[in-house]
Amino acid sequence: MTRFEQSATTEAFVAELAALDVQLPLRLSDEDCGVVLDAAGRDVVTIDVNADRPDDQVEAIAMWIICAVNTCGGFRAEHGQ
Repeated sequence: MTRFEQSATTEAFVAELAALDVQLPLRLSDEDCGVVLDAAGRDVVTIDVNADRPDDQVEAIAMWIICAVNTCGGFRAEHGQ
């Protein structure tokens, strides 16, 4: 069984991310396009590091990743966010 397969519950998912020093919820950086930060402001992932895509696509991809991870972590998306 892989580490990913062990995350059968929201609590396990959050705990496994916390063990990797990632605090939910994730958010988009205000300063850097495509940079996803955790709740403590630490970089988690950067989308399109080679700047091959337009900024609007990079932001959309980052927001979908944020939505998916936060949802798996038990956070609900809010309208207008």
